[in-house]
Amino acid sequence: MKIRGHTTPVLAVPLALAAVTLLGMGAREAFAQAPGMGAPPSKVEITIKDRQHGYETMGLTMPSHETTIVVRNLNTVTHGFASRLFKDLPVRMEGGTEVRGKNFTSFHVEPGKTLTLHFATAPSNFDPATGGAESIRHALWCDIHPEVKGELYVIETRGEIGGG
Repeated sequence: MKIRGHTTPVLAVPLALAAVTLLGMGAREAFAQAPGMGAPPSKVEITIKDRQHGYETMGLTMPSHETTIVVRNLNTVTHGFASRLFKDLPVRMEGGTEVRGKNFTSFHVEPGKTLTLHFATAPSNFDPATGGAESIRHALWCDIHPEVKGELYVIETRGEIGGG
């Protein structure tokens, strides 16, 4: 009887240490995956083939997240890549030329060239009363050819994959 009574506390200590260790590891993993905390940047790829089809956009980004946009101009003329999204954000540019408008910032990319933009998206408008936040759609356009247009989505997600 004494052995059985003594065995429970002896096993309880290693089990408690294992549980604390597992909980600690889970917290570190969740923290490391938080947006902006060392996660790889979101990547959006945009291709401009001609003036009739506008921007072909692949990818998305999230609020408060490092983002890389790669714009490939496959056309034979220079195109602009403009949006109000860039007006108040610090953007690091590789290739291209920056053009500041009154209410927007544009980046011009020569024919056959690639422009890469690096920036962090703005935080979302999270409503603690409802627990929701809205995804944001940003218009994109060519300030040289107004018929060339597109959209960039900044998708808000909460909780695990699939929302929640």
